Amino acid sequence: MVNELNIGAAAAAIYSLSGTVGSFLVYILAGVVPCLLWLFFYVEQDRHQEPKKEILAVFLIGALMTVPAVAMEIFLINAIGMLNLPATIAIIATNILAIAFIEEFSKYFAVWIKEQAVNQNKQLDEPVDFVIYMVVSALGFAAVENLLFLLPTVQEQIVGNTFLLHADGAFQLMSLSVFRSLSAILLHTLCSGVLGYYMAMTFCHREKKMRLLATGFVTVSCLHGLYNFSIIKSESDFAYLFIPLAIIFTLAVTLFVQFTQLGRTKSVCDMRLSPKQKFRTKN
Repeated sequence: MVNELNIGAAAAAIYSLSGTVGSFLVYILAGVVPCLLWLFFYVEQDRHQEPKKEILAVFLIGALMTVPAVAMEIFLINAIGMLNLPATIAIIATNILAIAFIEEFSKYFAVWIKEQAVNQNKQLDEPVDFVIYMVVSALGFAAVENLLFLLPTVQEQIVGNTFLLHADGAFQLMSLSVFRSLSAILLHTLCSGVLGYYMAMTFCHREKKMRLLATGFVTVSCLHGLYNFSIIKSESDFAYLFIPLAIIFTLAVTLFVQFTQLGRTKSVCDMRLSPKQKFRTKN
């Protein structure tokens, strides 16, 4: 009798463990797989693909940047709230400065680290590389953000007397993840890709570096902030959904044109040279 009870307890424990592991895997897959699929798509657009270890490094750095980004966002949102600004200004400041700019700068910083270590990273040698690396950083950032976004849905399912993800729960997670892959995740990659274009241009026009970077940050931060604002407003008025769709379409066309332009640039970047010698044109 005792042995039967022990076997039953062991079987229940194994069942519980397998359910927990299975639920965790579904959660991770729902959060990360869409980003990996986008990663494969963007990397395949590069004619001279970067080493996998460099791609992985930037992806992981981008993922790690979510921690300081979230902390800074919370701080700035609270700070703006304490200023008692007019509602419209507060909304603009929150969406553009406290959220969009912080996220865009965090993704940029992940690539900046590689840019500063160019003596060790000799693979950063073409204008299009900045777009690729920025997109990779964005996907690392978006993967963690996606996991955080899906977490409340998982928590709702494990509250109470069960911890298992039911079939309908797994489907709900996957559905949310697919939706985000075509909205928020795509937005991250497009904004970062456009900013990557401006980064590439700074090496063509060193004397305009600050102006180009400022233009890139203002452009993507404003569009990113407007996207967030429109998504929030669309919860009460579906007419606002037109704005995020228009933003994604505009960014997609812009990035396509910019990427094509950089791909046709007959120049290579030797990062060991002085700033004035960064790009040398091939005849």
